[in-house]
Amino acid sequence: MRSLWIWASVALLLALSAVAQEPTAQMVTVNFVQPNRFTDVDVRRTYSRPDRNPHLHSLRKYLESRATRYLANGQSLRIDFTDIDLAGDFEPQIDPALHDVRIVSRLYPPRLKFNYSLRSDDGATLKLGEADLRDLAFDFGTSGNTSDALRFEKRMLAKWMKQELGG
Repeated sequence: MRSLWIWASVALLLALSAVAQEPTAQMVTVNFVQPNRFTDVDVRRTYSRPDRNPHLHSLRKYLESRATRYLANGQSLRIDFTDIDLAGDFEPQIDPALHDVRIVSRLYPPRLKFNYSLRSDDGATLKLGEADLRDLAFDFGTSGNTSDALRFEKRMLAKWMKQELGG
């Protein structure tokens, strides 16, 4: 009976320590400042509300999951997007049937503008800055998951996180 209590206590302690070390999405906060003024973030040619925009939702989830890899325990990252211009554009003048089709070509490179702050667990600012990411060669090389509509933007963010937040 006594050994059962010991094993149960050890298992409980291991489970609690694993939960305490697991990073949470609360460590990364992503905001979109006046998204109705963004250059180009809509799924279709017509405007969609920010809370229903799948591109904004996808970028937020991507950063919340990936950026935690670069944060030490207790650190927090805040990213405030001020402009987004997705790769490609709508060109209905070519063919009216393509009204809702995004044409991706080197004429329309992706661009992401945001402010960021990295803070320690006591609230001290470790890094503060503004990023203006643009990839003029976005259509060269591999870009990961080719079925992901935001693969070019996510690749820029991954490169930025590695350079700015560390290795």
